[in-house]
This record gives sequence, structure tokens and C-alpha cells, in this order.
Amino acid sequence: MIEEMRKASLLLLLVVTFGMLITPINAAVTGINSSNTVIVLPTTKIVNGVPVHVGEDAITGSRLGAFLVLQGVSRGTYTKTVSIPVEYHSVLIHDENQTYKLNSVDMPDVGVNVSDEPVGHGIVIQVNFSCVDFNSTRRAAEFTDRSVELIFNENTTPFGFGGGYRAVATRLNGVDVVYVYSFSQVNESSTSLLETLSVGEWKIHFVDIKVSDETMLVDLTYPSGLVKRKVMHVGRYYLMYLDAEENEDFEVFDTYPSNRIDELLEKGARNVLVFAPTSLFVGIGGTKSVIFNYEYYSKARRYQDGDVYRDQWVWDIDPTNNLYVLYLHANGSPSFRNVLIGEGSALKLPTEWGLEIVPVFAKDNNDKIVGIEGYRFVRVASVTGNVSITAPKIEATDDVYDFIVEDTQLKEFPSDKNVIIIGGWVSNKAWELLERTYGKDAVSAIKDEINRKGYVIKELKNPHNPSYKVIILAGKTYGETRLAVEKFMEEM
Repeated sequence: MIEEMRKASLLLLLVVTFGMLITPINAAVTGINSSNTVIVLPTTKIVNGVPVHVGEDAITGSRLGAFLVLQGVSRGTYTKTVSIPVEYHSVLIHDENQTYKLNSVDMPDVGVNVSDEPVGHGIVIQVNFSCVDFNSTRRAAEFTDRSVELIFNENTTPFGFGGGYRAVATRLNGVDVVYVYSFSQVNESSTSLLETLSVGEWKIHFVDIKVSDETMLVDLTYPSGLVKRKVMHVGRYYLMYLDAEENEDFEVFDTYPSNRIDELLEKGARNVLVFAPTSLFVGIGGTKSVIFNYEYYSKARRYQDGDVYRDQWVWDIDPTNNLYVLYLHANGSPSFRNVLIGEGSALKLPTEWGLEIVPVFAKDNNDKIVGIEGYRFVRVASVTGNVSITAPKIEATDDVYDFIVEDTQLKEFPSDKNVIIIGGWVSNKAWELLERTYGKDAVSAIKDEINRKGYVIKELKNPHNPSYKVIILAGKTYGETRLAVEKFMEEM
């Protein structure tokens, strides 16, 4: 009998749901829906020999269930950030044994500040086509030594290490070398008496400050841990360094020591600190402080001619002109073989620009490669943007009987659901759980209210989680219970 009632209720639910789908619901959407709620239906059929209209209560509960399913459907705007790869192509560049330099006319979307000369922030990307051949045996473009070069200056070299840097080129023992220093600079900062300023491997502790004399007494901690007491004057420059031979020293200058800094960096000093106090003052409460500037260089990398940057791309350093060339090294040796680029392949430049050189092959009537028409530069980049759509937002259960249960199934109030009890204490056994949870006196008061008013819509806090509710929709008769459910739906 119970199973037949379940089937009948489900059939009625489908009919009612269909009717509600074609009839507008004017109730405001709240946080209560079928995904976070349990509806408890009565199962008692006969009480003291008198039949109770549980079937009508089941119909009413099923109608509420359909309503809560629809309450979980709303319109929402969803925004997602998407990245789409896009290819940019240059014009076709013919091989006429010329030295070709990529420019923004041939490729407006090159994505790099290309130039004919490596000045300012311009980068030269050039191909010597006299060093590029068609390999008829392999049916591929063959790039030989120095066929492709990237020419940088000190402003554009790919030496960044997550911040500022400085590249210093020099000739050392007959070899062209570049030292790459991470660089940091602080202007108009301040610190107080008895505080310690730490910069890299150096520490300056301010022992005494004489504002009237514009002097300070400091304890200077060297990278080795050696501590020396020094007197510093406002307006002077204090140069501290650890050179390439691990010698540490301290020098004083009346003007900014640019030549001495360059000399130390060109010799590969491990680190260099230039500290310059600019003023002393007495602050609130008599606190003495110093305002200062400093520069700090720390050696991060060293390259020399012939060092590999990536794959077969190596460095050629020109200290005289302060230029840095990355060239494709392909001299036929086992380590640097000639580079063959066939159909469907590309020569990737050793940077993060996404730039490639792609040969365009000439073919005969049989689709056989017989030569090279020319070359294109290709850049693959990701275009990122926000895409917004308006679509239904669904918070609903797939199976109606996941949230419509019989009163005999409810043993405790769940901590992650709202609970709606349909029907009074005569037909719905969940009232026994109400008495055990909230006490007989509290439940008796609800019963008295039903007897006085005919029905109640009562909201109680879920005893296991106050974020959820226990809701009683009950009347003296099945008609009044139905009225309680209808009023509840109107108020949502």
C-alpha cells in the first residue's frame, strides 16, 4: 500500500510540476530549495479506527516538493577568463642571399620592439640567407652557423631575474665576458638610532647619531661576519664591496663613485653596496633618525663568448660596443649540427616571444617538395579575455525521493538540511522527534496554536546547525494543512 502511495505521489508530482512549469511562479527565490531540504510526509492511515486523509497530505507535500525543485532554478551571469592561442604571420620573405632584418612593416604584430640597429630598447632579429640552403635530400631548409642572430644592448638583454638587473661586459684574460648583476635601489628611506639596516650580505647598525654634527657612529658587519666601527657623514658616499677574489673592503667618497663602481663590476665583484646618508633629524619623542639612499649589486650570472644560452644558441659578447649577440651555432660538429627544418616544423627563437621562422616550400604537381618559396616569421600568442554568459543556475536534486521522505525514515534532524514537516501530530510520526528534540511543552504550545488558528507555519532552528531550519506546516484538517503549505509558498 505504501509503495502504491509513493507511485501515486510521484505521478501527481510530475503532473503538478508540469503545471507549474507552464504557470509563472511569482514567489521570490530564497535559500530553501530541493538541494538543501527534506520534506517529511505522513504515513499513518488509520487512527482509532478512523481513516486519516494522508493521501491529500501527500499530494500537498508533493506539490511543495515540485515548487522547491523550481526554487533551485534561477538565472545567473557566469564569467570565465579564457586564453585563446592566436597565430600572427609576417609577409613571405624571399631568399636572395641577403641579410634580412625583421621589421614591423613586414610583421605588424611582431610583439617585439624590432629595429635595424640595437639602440635604445630596439632589438635586431636578422637572418643571413646566404647561410640558409635547401637540402634536396632531406627536403628541408638547412640553417648553418650564424644564419640567425639576435642582437641586444644593455637595455634589452634577456637577463632579468624577477627585478632590476645590470649587464656589464668586459674583456678578461683575452675572453669577452658579461657579468649579470641583480640590482636594487632605495631612495629617501629612513631608520632610527639603534636599529640595523640589512642589505644583502651587509649590515649597518646605528650606534649613535649626532644631528648637530651631521655624523653617525655605526657598526658595520661585513659578509665574512667581521664587525668594524665606522664614522659616517651626511653628504658622503660609502662604498662596500666583496670583490671577485672574496676580498671585502670599505671606501669613502665625496661624490658619487660611478667610475669605481664600474671598475668593481667589470672585474666581477660578488656584491657592491653604495650607502649615502642624506640628512639626520629628531622625530616625535626625541627619536633620532637618518634618511639615506643606497644601491646594491649582487652578481647573478656570468657568460662568455661561446657559452650556450639555450639549445644551439650561444653568446657572442662585444664589450667595446656593449652589445650581446645570441646566434644559432651550427658548425657541423656533433654538439652543433646543422639545423634542418622540414615541412610542418619551425625554427624557434630562444626567447619567450613565441617567435618562429617557418620555411614555405615549393611543390610540383605531385605535391613533392622541390624547393623553398620563402620564409615567414610566425608568432603564437595567447589572447586573454573575459567571457560572460547568462544561463540557468540549477540547485536541485535529480531524484525527488532524495528529499521527500516518509516520517518513519526520519530518525534525527540532519545537520546539513532544512526539514519541512507536513501534517499534524495525529498522522505524522515526526512530531515524536519534535517532542524529543524541543521538549513536550514547546510542542504542546504549537499544537494549541493549531487548535486555535486552524493551521501553523512554524520555523524552528535546526538543533544541529542553526544555519538550517525545521519548518512545521500543519493544520487541523488536510484542507488547512494544504492552506499552510500554500501560504508558506506565497511567503517565500
